[in-house]
Amino acid sequence: MSIYSVFFPGYTAGENAYQEIDAVCSPYGTKAVVIGGKTAIEKTKDYLLEATKESSVKITDFIWYKGEAAFEYAEELQQLDVVRDADMVFCVGGGKAIDCAKLVADHLKKPYFTFPTIASTCACISALGIYYHTNHVFRDFFRVEKPPVHVFISTRVIAEAPEVYLWAGIGDGMSKEAEVKFSARGKDDELTLSEQAGVAMSSCCTEPLLKYGIQAMEDCKLNRPSEAIEQVALNIFINTGMVSNMVDSHKYNTNLAHALFNSMTMLHQVEERHRHGEVVSYGTLVLLTLDKQYDLLDRFFEFYKGMNLPTKLSDIEVSIEELDPVLEAAVKKYDLDYIPYDITPEMIKAAILELEEFNLRKAA
Repeated sequence: MSIYSVFFPGYTAGENAYQEIDAVCSPYGTKAVVIGGKTAIEKTKDYLLEATKESSVKITDFIWYKGEAAFEYAEELQQLDVVRDADMVFCVGGGKAIDCAKLVADHLKKPYFTFPTIASTCACISALGIYYHTNHVFRDFFRVEKPPVHVFISTRVIAEAPEVYLWAGIGDGMSKEAEVKFSARGKDDELTLSEQAGVAMSSCCTEPLLKYGIQAMEDCKLNRPSEAIEQVALNIFINTGMVSNMVDSHKYNTNLAHALFNSMTMLHQVEERHRHGEVVSYGTLVLLTLDKQYDLLDRFFEFYKGMNLPTKLSDIEVSIEELDPVLEAAVKKYDLDYIPYDITPEMIKAAILELEEFNLRKAA
């Protein structure tokens, strides 16, 4: 039998989560280099320096990740002496910054720790990353060898970020249970122990968002750390991220909602003006419509309206006339290689049109 390893990250959550850096990171060395987004570094630099002031772990530099989760940029960063000399990498920022930084750590075989500054994706805890060309068009998924050693979730930092990121993170999180259970349907005998646990854990990914989402948004608008923000952030980072770590990313982790987002990046208005989680949330409604999960569709729809998440094409500035090449590209992505039944562009288009009609009935 083959040998394989499964790694689980730890996490610290709370307003002053960074105060645990010394206790968690000191066994891995004394020199940490920070790689992250410009704004993320600006917002966390003082907090990080204060947290490491009396620590044996010292930050040697703060480095911008060059603005995209691109293989080329990771290659450039890992050539820097300050990065090569570091004992560990601190990955700071949103999904793209963290995905780029963890690829650098993976290539250099260094332990890495993540410090999410926005609750927009589960990148901070997932070994899976989403990578783009330097022109910002989707390129590929890639799974690094290990997830982070530990995640530091400062609810103060999350609350101080613009609420649009939390909004997009909630939208992205709404896809997890629907996509994972759709992909895993009827495959109980094929699932490994880890995959069984991941599918089961996906059941925990929807209810916290429905329960705390609207309150978390209100608190974030006021830059107020709260129980609602913590619960939503933990769901986005830990619940959905651990599902990503435990299931086979090519089989069970994503399907139609993410395939639609990835193909829609070919439309300039989507790439320039709409966020990953926003478009994925719309794709989740398309999936529920196509699969005739009408009870869930109705429940998700009502929540989306309260959250101002997209429910129809015009919400993401896409027209019916633009769909054909998008849908042709969507079915060619491997997101749809391992699902209960074959999906054609015509089937997706029919579901989108049905969802448009559903919107009209709800508005009547």
